[in-house]
Amino acid sequence: MDAIKTDSKLYLVTGATGFLGERIVKMLLEQGKKVRVFVRREFPDDRVETVMGDLLDHDSIEKAIDGVDVVFHTASFISWNPNSEKKLYEINVDANRFIIETCKKYRVKKLIYTSSIDVVFGGAPIKDGDESLPYPVKFLDYYSYSKSLAEKDIIAANEDNGLLTCSLRTAGIYGPGDRTRLPSIINTLKEGQYMTIGDGSSEFNHVYVDNCAYAHVLAEEKLEKGSKVSGQCYFVTDHKATYFYDFFPAILKPLGYKIPKKKMSYKTAMFLAYISEFIATLPWNKNGKPPLITKYVVASTVLDFSFNHHKATRDFGYKPIVSLEKALEKTIVDLRQRGFANPEKS
Repeated sequence: MDAIKTDSKLYLVTGATGFLGERIVKMLLEQGKKVRVFVRREFPDDRVETVMGDLLDHDSIEKAIDGVDVVFHTASFISWNPNSEKKLYEINVDANRFIIETCKKYRVKKLIYTSSIDVVFGGAPIKDGDESLPYPVKFLDYYSYSKSLAEKDIIAANEDNGLLTCSLRTAGIYGPGDRTRLPSIINTLKEGQYMTIGDGSSEFNHVYVDNCAYAHVLAEEKLEKGSKVSGQCYFVTDHKATYFYDFFPAILKPLGYKIPKKKMSYKTAMFLAYISEFIATLPWNKNGKPPLITKYVVASTVLDFSFNHHKATRDFGYKPIVSLEKALEKTIVDLRQRGFANPEKS
């Protein structure tokens, strides 16, 4: 067996204990690369150098970036709570700007940013969208707006003081180790609150975590001065888009769950979202409790919200490395091992 080629460059991954960040670290290590991680808790792999810190702590960010050649910036704050605007701006925008400036200060060669399909979504349907789409004039939520500001800053920094940048807009990530998307759906099922919204005709992209991580690693390899990747944004998807709620039964049924047939119309759901968000912003909500449902959640699951990865294929050769069948199989095995199967059917 051929020996793994070593790489003298040092790679930093922010948010390395997160779902995507952890996968990127794994792939870099498999390629024989030297990796440093910037995390808030211990990283469970002694092959990496760990810098503990927080995105709001400038000293720890400088410590993490000093001496590295490449930064994968995957860390961000995700919230659709209208009461989270201050924190979203501090972490997703201000901290991102400090990371950019610190990269330039320490002569980092490459900065790859994990963005989101949300940066082009303002509530109007998008079907098979590509990178020609503009940023919307108005967003449905502050998270999407904060990510768009961060992405703009990343792209504007390209070739500034020798720094090369690109941004990868990920679709809805799933797979082994998922702590939010599928566990939340399963908990909703257990609580008897699961229902579909809309008429089932809209399309949405889910992307398997290994395919998403692979796109990041490929983009970094091709990111050179004067390359097609330099200063560009890319949507990262893998397999065919489907109606948002049609994606889950293939995972939930093998775990022993029966999918309820309860439905809610788009108009009813959006009305409830407006009311729910309004109530969440009232003065007596002193703890900032999030709304039960938001306009973004309704629109993004009921309207067409799908993209293609043609540009990523053209510019840096991205193609999914894990088939849909294998992705679903691995996801089901992982959820079962973590105790998410229906105990009444196991």
